[in-house]
Amino acid sequence: MSNHSAVAPSTAIPIVRPLSAAELAPILGLHSVTLLRWAREGRIPHRRLSARKVVFIPSEVDAWLLSGYTVSAVRAA
Repeated sequence: MSNHSAVAPSTAIPIVRPLSAAELAPILGLHSVTLLRWAREGRIPHRRLSARKVVFIPSEVDAWLLSGYTVSAVRAA
């Protein structure tokens, strides 16, 4: 018998894979180079997997957008 309790399917966290700049850019209507620059500047949430590999977690980008830090507001800055 295991000490681990089962998680009900309705409360399970969906697994969503990280997106590259090339995959996320068209969703946001930006160029991938812009996203990579914003990541370097700390303007958008991202994860650095190695010296040359940056990915974006969809739920973190959603939260960033919902926080009021919209693409158009950043673009105008």
